Amino acid sequence: MNRIINRLLSSLLASSLVPFCFVGLALAGCSKKEVPSETKSEPKPASDSGNNIITLTKGNLEHVDLKIEPAELGNLGMTLKVAGRISVNLTKTARVTSPLEGRLSKLNFDFNDHVKAGDVVGLVETPELLKPLTLKAPIDGVIIERKATAGEVVDKTKEIYTISDPSQLWAIAEVKERDIAAIKVGQNATFTVLAYPNEKFHGKIVLIGNQVEQQSRTLEVRIALDNTDGRLKSGMFADIEIVTTILSNVLQIPDDALQTDGENQIVFVALDPNKFEKRTVKLGLEQQGNVQVLDGLKPGEKIVTQGSFILKSEMLKAALGEE
Repeated sequence: MNRIINRLLSSLLASSLVPFCFVGLALAGCSKKEVPSETKSEPKPASDSGNNIITLTKGNLEHVDLKIEPAELGNLGMTLKVAGRISVNLTKTARVTSPLEGRLSKLNFDFNDHVKAGDVVGLVETPELLKPLTLKAPIDGVIIERKATAGEVVDKTKEIYTISDPSQLWAIAEVKERDIAAIKVGQNATFTVLAYPNEKFHGKIVLIGNQVEQQSRTLEVRIALDNTDGRLKSGMFADIEIVTTILSNVLQIPDDALQTDGENQIVFVALDPNKFEKRTVKLGLEQQGNVQVLDGLKPGEKIVTQGSFILKSEMLKAALGEE
């Protein structure tokens, strides 16, 4: 059936072709042929679709901000993300009590005061002694709790002060039961807090709990951290990443260098200052802004790590112009 229709259409076109030819000749004889004027235009970025090459003109390069860096070998870690909080370091915390029962006659320090080990923090009058009993700070630190007042009767069970060293804190990570096997003492961790969202703090796992919390099914993991500058405060919430596995000597690039091309991940390799090759890459582990490259790139090859979206845009414009 299709063949019959095609034959009919062909015969109709053939029979109508002659009159149109005469009309065309008549019109050609009555009008002068116009020669289109030549206009000069700026050279446009070129793309060789067969070789995936994109060439930028000098003018284009002056108006784009491209950063080019070599793909390098390095270590890449696999991390576990968990929620947590900042806490006092109990190994750097001490409580002041009276070894004998008596009346607390004097308190020399208050909440948030700094003390040195050996400072007299209070006096207790007791029948057993002729002179008041002196209470001394056992460690250097800050008074984070004051739980007694002058005139109060105290004994060894009554906590008077809690002193802690704020320069050494813990981050308490809540690790889910299914992830416990990946956690080990000595692993490194990074974390952020709401007060400083763009800054990463670092620590190391020093203790893994022995009991899973029944409702949340999580285990407490303690991460020791340095807080010499005093910016972190006990009680802050923290987003924690624990490095569970480290891959050594792997090829990695910044994830900002990546663009998508359909279902593929691509980078742009710099061949010359103004010539770039689109390269499909196979990716592996991703960590902290870097991604492992399994195939498609060699160590030392220079790639566009900033502004690669501009090259992708030029590639797409060139492809549309060829269609």
